[in-house]
Amino acid sequence: MAGIRNDQDILDRTGWHMLPTNALGLNVLIFGFDSLSHNTFIRKLPKSYAYLKEELNVIALEGYNIVGDGTPQALIPILTGKTELEMPDTRKRMGAKATHVNVYPFIWNQFKNNGYVTAFMEDTPSVGIFTYRLKGFNDVPTDHYMRPFYVEAEPEFSRHKPYCIGSLPRHKIMMDYAKNIFTVYKEKPKFIFGFHGELSHDHYNLIGAADNDLLEWLQWFHLNGHLNNTLLIIMSDHGHRFADIRNTQQGKLEERLPWFSFVFPPWFEHVHPRAMANFKTNAHRLTTPFDIYPTLANLLHFEGTSFGDVSQRSISLFKEIPAKRTCADAFIEPHWCTCLNWEKLDLCDKVVKRAALEFVNFINSYNVRHSDRCADLKLEAVLSAAKLLPSKALRKFNSAADLDGFVPDMSGNLAITMEVYQIKLSVLPGGGIFEVSLTYHLKNDLFKIRIEDVSRINKYGTDAACIEQSQEQLRKYCYCKH
Repeated sequence: MAGIRNDQDILDRTGWHMLPTNALGLNVLIFGFDSLSHNTFIRKLPKSYAYLKEELNVIALEGYNIVGDGTPQALIPILTGKTELEMPDTRKRMGAKATHVNVYPFIWNQFKNNGYVTAFMEDTPSVGIFTYRLKGFNDVPTDHYMRPFYVEAEPEFSRHKPYCIGSLPRHKIMMDYAKNIFTVYKEKPKFIFGFHGELSHDHYNLIGAADNDLLEWLQWFHLNGHLNNTLLIIMSDHGHRFADIRNTQQGKLEERLPWFSFVFPPWFEHVHPRAMANFKTNAHRLTTPFDIYPTLANLLHFEGTSFGDVSQRSISLFKEIPAKRTCADAFIEPHWCTCLNWEKLDLCDKVVKRAALEFVNFINSYNVRHSDRCADLKLEAVLSAAKLLPSKALRKFNSAADLDGFVPDMSGNLAITMEVYQIKLSVLPGGGIFEVSLTYHLKNDLFKIRIEDVSRINKYGTDAACIEQSQEQLRKYCYCKH
């Protein structure tokens, strides 16, 4: 369906001989599915999961925590080591003030400069990772790039049965493309990043239809020997954000804990036992997208297996991540952190009601410049409320009780100057359901809200059709009057 031509220019400038002397000598194949939590992957893809676990000795990160809302916030740190805000502005709505995303320091450029064939694959071009809200690429980002195919093919899809083109399931197009790259460039080092969204972005159950095909795909790579020199990463960006399960406590946790896994060649553990030991330990530690970037970079320049520095936002998974690492250490905001202790609150609590009203006022203020098109929102109901409980150890720690700093003095009683609340509520018109984290400053009797700490957890569909092209940042918050 979508083929790979044998490009002589690519063949001439690639090769294993070009790798740095401290490179680990592995292909990299990353294949992602949109909106799959750790548990959803296990539930909906049981055959693939069993094969990964029993035949390929997969290492799945059980403490992998997202750092922001949506796909770009999940993938940009993986591919660049940075947040969107730390790089030049690439938002479409900024017009000529913004640049194209080619300016990002994508990890695949490092691999390309060191002799790798590179490829970037994603479906659904109308809502692409770097093209829906951002300006996209003004030059082809990798040696092989699937966007031109999908741009041409997408209008044709409506003429076929849902999720098929002819007799071929559409998810297999990308899977076959990756297989073709490994066939055409069998003797060359390869870095492939693929991300499939059509089956799983808007639907909780449909991904199960791909289980047999994913299993066969994994078997093909394994039985044809490609996994003997390849690091295979099967991953997702986040759990489901809009399915009914998201309105449960379980769904809230699952949104923040996506599937992320690694399959190493069988020989790797014998050659690098300490690195693999660290990987297995880190599977049960707190990890984030920021840690994936240095891990990939280490494939080109292996830096050893020393103990990870907890003061660093990014820690390679080849190093042991400290067990004491916290969300604050890992730059995970409280709104996204799954490691915190929350106390449920009475929905009739005065502070809860006030917090809910403060949030509605905040959203109306956020929309105010477009109040001619966006309706004024009203609080419909508070659905849940919780307060963050600070660590007792943190409050009690005073200083070291001995000269060497080994024994803590726990006689302190740190005063609480602020409280963090998390509220889930619905608004009218439109029935939007939001989850927000608010900071209450006790001294000033003020709530502080940041738009980054707001999640829309039900589908907004066409609610914001009047502004979604010109003011895409409002699409989750605006309910159009007309």
